[in-house]
Amino acid sequence: MKKRKIVSTLLALLLLASLPVSALADTWDIGKGDITVNAESGGQTVRQGGGAAVPDSAPVITGTSKENNVTINAEKDQTANVTLSDVNIDVRDKGKAAVSTTGEGNVSIELNGGSTLRSGYEHAGLEKNNGGSLTIADEDKNGKLTAWGGQQGAGIGGGSGKDGSNIFITGGGVNAIGGLAAAGIGGGLGGNGSNITISGGKVGATNGLNGAGIGGGQHGSGSNITISGGEVNAIGGKNGAGIGGGHTGDGSDIKITGGEVNASGGVNGAGIGGGLRSKGNDITVSGDTKLKVRGGVEDDIDGAGAGIGDGGSNADGSRIPGAEVEPDICALNPGGKIEYYAPSSRMSGTPNKTVTNPTGDFVWDSGTVTTPATCTGKGVRTYTCTSSSHTKTEDIPALNHSFAGQAYVSDNNATCEQDGTKTAKCVRYGTGGCTETDTVTDTGSKLGHFFEVEDYVSNNDATCEQDGTKTAKCVRYGTGDCMETDTVTDTDSKLGHLFEDYVSNNDATYAHDGTKTAKCVRYDQCGETHTMPDEGSRLIASPLYRVTAKDGRDIAYTAEQKGGVLTVTVDEDLAILTGRLSGIRTLKAQGVEKIVFVTKGATSAFLLSDLLDKGEGGEAYRLTHNGKAVTFTLGESMADVSAILIKP
Repeated sequence: MKKRKIVSTLLALLLLASLPVSALADTWDIGKGDITVNAESGGQTVRQGGGAAVPDSAPVITGTSKENNVTINAEKDQTANVTLSDVNIDVRDKGKAAVSTTGEGNVSIELNGGSTLRSGYEHAGLEKNNGGSLTIADEDKNGKLTAWGGQQGAGIGGGSGKDGSNIFITGGGVNAIGGLAAAGIGGGLGGNGSNITISGGKVGATNGLNGAGIGGGQHGSGSNITISGGEVNAIGGKNGAGIGGGHTGDGSDIKITGGEVNASGGVNGAGIGGGLRSKGNDITVSGDTKLKVRGGVEDDIDGAGAGIGDGGSNADGSRIPGAEVEPDICALNPGGKIEYYAPSSRMSGTPNKTVTNPTGDFVWDSGTVTTPATCTGKGVRTYTCTSSSHTKTEDIPALNHSFAGQAYVSDNNATCEQDGTKTAKCVRYGTGGCTETDTVTDTGSKLGHFFEVEDYVSNNDATCEQDGTKTAKCVRYGTGDCMETDTVTDTDSKLGHLFEDYVSNNDATYAHDGTKTAKCVRYDQCGETHTMPDEGSRLIASPLYRVTAKDGRDIAYTAEQKGGVLTVTVDEDLAILTGRLSGIRTLKAQGVEKIVFVTKGATSAFLLSDLLDKGEGGEAYRLTHNGKAVTFTLGESMADVSAILIKP
């Protein structure tokens, strides 16, 4: 039973170890230290305080702190995913952002419960510094976020001097309050608010002074702002639009395509459009939008900012209302409407003007081509609303180049090994700025290599016994990248062996001439030698001694005298050293004291003085080696001369 329990535990540990680290999701308490989330190609990690980075693909940040903050970094082409759950960060006194984003990637924040962010001077409440997008979502529809910017910082967006762009809100209860001179959602002081999209949720965006509710901070514009759903309440600070430009900032390219939207300008600011002394243009209201707008004005003074259009002006002390701009409403559905409220009404009571489309009469004409399409450039078709002066445009796709039916002409660029090309002109060549051609492979046009017989040159690589080779260059060698050569056998070019400078092999005997050998003059290459008889090289027999075989024939030997020792050497097993005592006396007179006889099987030696003491001058002697056996004969009979034999 105990063994089974251990095995089960090991299996459980193995299963845990097999889980991918990137699938981890943990809860992080901001009260325990600064939190840094980092999304890179290898996955997402979380580091808190001085601790190590921990893999976590979906961290949940909660808790309360007046000391610590959150940094979310997303590297290029990566997305950082973070959930804010009942987190309360108030770092107003620390001069930093409660939550900031960095890097070139995208950041996605999920809301869970109610969270509050308060940042310090020059910082946004939720500060966007990353080059990609910031998305705020609420999939469970139970999340809320309130973000307070410090002075000069947006509620959500840029800090002081920074733009707030590429911001997307898809759900949740989001309340963004900009600091002095900054937008609720968008730019900080001097910063623009652009590419801001709200598609769901309940969103409030406000500012106290000189910033737009949604758009630019002081001196910043608001552009490319789209609201397609949800409930949005945008209130500009003094001199800022509800949606659009901040103080002296324009509001343009603003599209309200759905949802319920309230847009109220601060003093001198338009509901939707420009801030103080600034323009509002390119504003579209379409779909089933329920829109309420109010221009900003000081108490008891008639309107200064337009409901939709320009901001007001008070440059010379007089108040000049901003011009109302007719929005593009040709795509407004029968269920949609725009309500204009008097500046003093603060959107209460009865609107002083309502625009609806109960019958769907806001339609576009069939359009006119105002810019013809070309091969490479899009054209433009312009439509005019039948019930207003507004126009819209749509792109006409580029025609693309066409080569159908066009004749392809060879470019005369074929090479030996490669097909050449052929080219045709676009059917619209020369019109609309088109100079496009199409070049394709001219299949089967390669020329092939060609070698002239008279161009083959020997490679000088013939040997004594082998024919050499000869090589020719292709007739187009060096042109069109051709570097081709052809190498063939150079028939009948072999050199043959040539022998000079024969050298004796020192193998002559008293019975026969020796031989001599020469190396081929190209020996280093071929290694060939030639041996031939060395005529006239036979040795003259010594009158003092002979070396013979058993049958009495002379055999070859070598003799070398060093000091008083004469060494006679024979390359045989059986050999006889023979002579007479008279020869011994002659050798002794020549300074020889001892004779050493060397054969394959034995080596023996004798002193000449000992031999002379044993016999008369004319007697013969024989020293015989037969393998390892050694005998000595003096005269006609064997003499016992063992004492004078010196065996090695």
